[in-house]
Amino acid sequence: MKKRSYCIFCGRPLYIDTFEGKDRQVCKDCNEIYYENPLPVASVILANRDREVLLVKRDRAPFKGMWCCPIGFAEVGESIEAAALRELKEETGIDGGIVQLIDVSSHKNSFYGDLLIVSFEAEKLGGQERAGDDASEYGYFPVMNLPKLAFDSQEKAMQRFIELKKDLWSMYDSLEVFVEGTIRNKIAYPGNLLSDELTTAVQENSGKIVDLWLNDISTNPSTRSYRRLDREGLFSRATFILGQLEQWLKGVKTESEFKNFYYTLGHQRKQEGIPMEELVSSLSLLKKHIWMFTYSFGVWEKAVDIYRMFELGERLVYFFDKIVYYTMMGYRSTMK
Repeated sequence: MKKRSYCIFCGRPLYIDTFEGKDRQVCKDCNEIYYENPLPVASVILANRDREVLLVKRDRAPFKGMWCCPIGFAEVGESIEAAALRELKEETGIDGGIVQLIDVSSHKNSFYGDLLIVSFEAEKLGGQERAGDDASEYGYFPVMNLPKLAFDSQEKAMQRFIELKKDLWSMYDSLEVFVEGTIRNKIAYPGNLLSDELTTAVQENSGKIVDLWLNDISTNPSTRSYRRLDREGLFSRATFILGQLEQWLKGVKTESEFKNFYYTLGHQRKQEGIPMEELVSSLSLLKKHIWMFTYSFGVWEKAVDIYRMFELGERLVYFFDKIVYYTMMGYRSTMK
């Protein structure tokens, strides 16, 4: 890094002296002390909906011909956020907005000296992509398959960006799969869902959940008639239902198998003299205990955990809607 030789105020030669515990350049004539501070650099990560990151190919040294995120020095009188958006506009033609701070990194450069590199996530608000300023090309690259970046600080910031987005992307992917399966009325979802581990946990802990359910229906005023039914039989039937939850949602059970089981259940409850409203209530209480049991696993501090519970709740609605529908068909079939 180039050093000053003369004082900018009086033009006298500068000397090295120890001040505040460090060797610094000082002017002995006007007593000016020259502090060496890191230069502020703004860097921008901008990704599209397809999770592709906008990069530019450098047209000048250092690292000419390598790809990097838009990057440049902040100017006097300019905020670091404004510098980031200016560099984005100059190098790519995009008008952007700051989304969040991603990373702050210190770096030592052989020419510029100490740098403080601040990396932001930005979003596209307008403009048209083009290569400008010191960029020869631009391009969008999959975030998980980027070329080697020119600057180590940007490699670090990109890993931080991916880590910050991981849960959000997982929630988005799971929602896409869930909506596709539900709207298109598919029984088997075409992929994995975040709530899959919860449905598995339900099956693995079905005994505990059914015990809670049995205690509830034996005292709940909305299921009085169930008190005279055989507890063992109720336990067996409810455990079977919980076992179906994961199997049916993943398409292991066919629609006809599913329909026949609950059609028979409704017919049997009618023969046993269980009022229709109590039959519906018993199924609703079972759904409640499934959800409450999974909720009791722990405190949900992350957004992805909250989403996982939300998704499970929606899947239970979908599952039990089918249960109630086919059970009522079986129940009504016995009416004259």
